Amino acid sequence: MRSQKNVVSFLKKNQIIIASLALALFSLHLALTGRQEVERGFILREILSRTVSPMQRLMLGVQGSVKGVWSGYVNLANVSEENERLRKTLTLVNEDNLRLKEEINLAERLKSILEYKDQLPHKSKAAVIIGFNKEPWARTVTIDKGAKDGIAKDLAVINPIGVVGRVIDVNTHTSQVLLGSDLRSNIDVIVQRSRIKGVAEGNGTDGFLLKYIRQIDDVRLGDIVITSGLSGVFPKGVAVGEVVKIEKGRDNFFKSIEVRPAVNIHQTEEVLVITETGLYAEE
Repeated sequence: MRSQKNVVSFLKKNQIIIASLALALFSLHLALTGRQEVERGFILREILSRTVSPMQRLMLGVQGSVKGVWSGYVNLANVSEENERLRKTLTLVNEDNLRLKEEINLAERLKSILEYKDQLPHKSKAAVIIGFNKEPWARTVTIDKGAKDGIAKDLAVINPIGVVGRVIDVNTHTSQVLLGSDLRSNIDVIVQRSRIKGVAEGNGTDGFLLKYIRQIDDVRLGDIVITSGLSGVFPKGVAVGEVVKIEKGRDNFFKSIEVRPAVNIHQTEEVLVITETGLYAEE
C-alpha cells in the first residue's frame, strides 16, 4: 500500500516531464510511420506497453484496495447494526425478567397477607400503600382504600409482622394512616413474657417509647411487646416491637424504655385494615 502511494506521489511531482516524454513518443511515432521496414506504431506500442502496463496494474491494485476497504466498512456497519439489535433484545429480556421477578414478589407478598387475613378472627380489608408523608412532624402513609371500600376513621392498620398504625382521615378512594411511630400515636400494650401493661408512644422517628413501666416491673432487653386490645382499636396480640434499651427514669419511679418496631415501614407495601370496631380484650 505504501509503494502504491509512492508511485502516485512520483507521478504528480513529475507530470510535466511525463507529458514531454509522451509528446516525444508521439513525434517518434509520426517519424516512423513512413518507413516500410517498421510496422506502423510498433515502437510506440512497445514503449506504451512497457510503461502503461505497470501503471494499469497499479491502478487495478488501488481499485482492488478501495473495494476491499469499502467491503470491510460495509461488513463492519452490518456487525454494528447486528450488535445494536442484540443490545436492544437483551435490554427487553432484562426488562421482562425484572417485571417477572416483581410479579413473583408481589404474588408472594399477597399470598402471605391473604393467608394472614384468613387467620384473623376479625373482618379486614387488604390495601396497598401508595404514598408516604415525608414531613418530619407527621409520620403518615396513604393507602388505596377509602370510604367506598368500608374504611372509617380510627380503624387499626396491621400486617402479618405487626402494627402499622391507625386510620385518621378517609376519602372516597383513599385513606391516611397515622403510623405507630408518630408522636401523636399511643397504643395500649403488654410485655409478652411478663404480662406487664404499658403504653407504646411514638418517638417521632422510627420507634416507640414504652411508658408507665415502674422500676420494680419485670421488663428485660429482648422482650416482645404486643397489643393488649384494651383501647378498642387494635386487636389483642399483634406485635408492636422489641425492647432494645432500658434506663432508669429521671423521676426514679418509671423506667425509660425504647422499643424497636416490629414493622419496618420503609419495607412495607401491603397492609390490612381491621374493619371491625370495639375490639376489646377478653375478660
